[in-house]
Amino acid sequence: MSDNETGVVKAGPNKTVVALLAVVAVLLVVIVAIIILQKPAAAPVATNTGTTGTGTSTGAMPSTPATDVAFDKATATKVAAGVTPEEHVKAYFDALVKDDYKTAYALLPLDKKAAQDEATFSSQLADYDVQSYTIDDVKTTDTGAEITATATMAGGGFQYLWTFVKDGDTWYVKSRTLPGMGG
Repeated sequence: MSDNETGVVKAGPNKTVVALLAVVAVLLVVIVAIIILQKPAAAPVATNTGTTGTGTSTGAMPSTPATDVAFDKATATKVAAGVTPEEHVKAYFDALVKDDYKTAYALLPLDKKAAQDEATFSSQLADYDVQSYTIDDVKTTDTGAEITATATMAGGGFQYLWTFVKDGDTWYVKSRTLPGMGG
């Protein structure tokens, strides 16, 4: 298509559309490449230390689903003699704050241990970077206990519910869940 007076060839509507589509395609390829190659930015680090008090659940934390392991006192994690369920939970979070993943792993309920080995647990928790925690609620009866605690990590605060069963003088760790996240 040309202008008869000037002799200049003008792009027709089809050539313009094709050129625009080519530009859009190139931009999409660039955006996809940036997304794929982009490394996640470091999250801000909390500054509190492990304490007890009132906490709030915020954010979302990935959680490895527990393997379907039925609770059995014969194989369940026992709370050390003379230690309360609340002290057990504090020991778990104290270990995480100190990056002592071996100790923390040993305090987990059996289903969490069955879901991942100690090395995987350690690697995952190192990434979460637990900075502090609070004990939010303690409910104890003659046969059981529920401890709610919030861990503060680089990605936010995450609330856990620990459940214990008592048989005689022995406490057993039944479960540790993230109530707002289905497990």
